[in-house]
Amino acid sequence: MSRFAPPSAEELAARGLDADGNPLKVWTNKVRARNSDGTLKADDPNTPENEAWEESPVKKRGRPKKKG
Repeated sequence: MSRFAPPSAEELAARGLDADGNPLKVWTNKVRARNSDGTLKADDPNTPENEAWEESPVKKRGRPKKKG
């Protein structure tokens, strides 16, 4: 039997996690949308949404590599 108890729902919520340990909010950045050839997409003024920008998930920053 382990002496460590699993974290309660309140502790997980304080850490920003749901009951399964998954993040509650996925962080995103707005970046310019690109075509298949890598050039920037233009916005179509006839549509209500802006196609020139899209949201991409933020990459997690890990620990820096050890030198040596």
